[in-house]
Amino acid sequence: MAALYLLSAGLTYATGMPVYASHTDPPLRSAARQAPRLTGLETLENGIIKVGVDGRYGGAITYLSAVGGENMVNNFDLGRQVQISLFGGPLDFSRSGHPVWAGLGWNPIQAGDTYNNPGEVVDFQKQPDELYVKTIPKLFALPNVSGEATIEHWVRLSGNVVKVHVRLVINRADKRQFDARTQEFPCLYLNAPYNNVYAYQGNNPYGNGNMTKLTPPMEMEYLRPVTEPWIAATNNEGFGVGLFVPYNYQWTKAFFGDELKGDEFSGNSTYIANTRFEILDHNLTHEWDYELIVGNINDIRSHVYNQPRLPATINYRFDVSRKGFYYTKATDTGWPVQNQLHVMVDNAKEGQIHSPVGFWRGRDNKTMYVRAAFQGQSDKYRLHWRQLADKDFYGIDGRYVDFPITNDGQMRTYAIDLSGVPGWVDQDIVQFAVRPRWDGPAVNGWVKLEFISTNPDATPPPKTPPSTNKITEGTLIPPKNNPPVTPPVVSQCVCPVITVKRTR
Repeated sequence: MAALYLLSAGLTYATGMPVYASHTDPPLRSAARQAPRLTGLETLENGIIKVGVDGRYGGAITYLSAVGGENMVNNFDLGRQVQISLFGGPLDFSRSGHPVWAGLGWNPIQAGDTYNNPGEVVDFQKQPDELYVKTIPKLFALPNVSGEATIEHWVRLSGNVVKVHVRLVINRADKRQFDARTQEFPCLYLNAPYNNVYAYQGNNPYGNGNMTKLTPPMEMEYLRPVTEPWIAATNNEGFGVGLFVPYNYQWTKAFFGDELKGDEFSGNSTYIANTRFEILDHNLTHEWDYELIVGNINDIRSHVYNQPRLPATINYRFDVSRKGFYYTKATDTGWPVQNQLHVMVDNAKEGQIHSPVGFWRGRDNKTMYVRAAFQGQSDKYRLHWRQLADKDFYGIDGRYVDFPITNDGQMRTYAIDLSGVPGWVDQDIVQFAVRPRWDGPAVNGWVKLEFISTNPDATPPPKTPPSTNKITEGTLIPPKNNPPVTPPVVSQCVCPVITVKRTR
């Protein structure tokens, strides 16, 4: 499918990569025309798969199957389904709600709250080839309290794939900028028989390498690293659902319950989710795509292999969005982004500007160009990175390099030569950060970033054509049980555990 580059200043995307032109906005209707009501289940099918949304669950996706097959989506309570869930601050926001969720923070979700009040569907359209729903989500931990947001999704079918476009609009009265948190963009709860979770965690993405297979018992935890942008859950015959989010590499998995059986209303369920970090500004508009791929695990992976890929070279220009960047112990001037990130940094030991998670070979990115202006107390800044096997940012040799800066507030392009750094040029990199030196002087200033790129002009790189290779059966390998000794961590990745919502 053709891809397009985001040009509108009114939208923000998780990466600087192209996003699919995969939806058509619903036609405008006059105020006198009443929108169709979504009171129950409405479905689409194309002779291959069937998908449905349900107004009793806030318009979330509650049904997915092969035509003639059973529903794979779990609907035990309003915290399940296939849905969007938002996580923001402050962390004590839910303290007056259900005591189990007192530390959940600001958490509007599409389907509804823990008291069984569904999200409010305010618009619904059904076309022959598309379902459209607009929902005011509920704050999960509070009784029948609407979130200050709307979640829209356009759902359509293409072969064995459900293509979903999402638009999130936030309008919070609290205008503070809170720390980035992992989101569920989306989460999938599948019925218990779909309890085999697959991902690729190796150093040769798109090479048809051995997949990791996880089976219950499965605690809720991040999968690190994941080096192809998908995760899947299948039954014992290898049939199930894959979740593909273009250019995204942050995933979480779990299994809940005591038995590996149960229908859509059973409490036993498999959980997979795209859990990338996002800053949720009080006035944010955010759009993205995801796909649900129904089929055999090898069919799922084949589909991903034929989609556009993250380019081999690092290239982020902050023209109209943060491009998935987020901060630790730092804030910026907020949304909308206009040609640069303006980040206030006053914590030398912990302040960081993080990239999104990805996969890049150091040898393909030997010089990093940082177009920035600095105002502060130090004459050096630090480029810090995670190698493929690193769970966090480690403060050891081969994980960072310092570069000189000029503290006069003027925009300059800084070239960082990494060709002679063994911990970079001969390694696979999954994330990087720009930060003050943790062993340097105290700081109280700001950074303005226009781009971070291995191209001195940060022009868009050539698009990587998708592969036409089919996936062949590979040997499945279990996850490693004995991880290597962990080096000292100087700065955590700020990975709060996402609390799973389920009825006690």
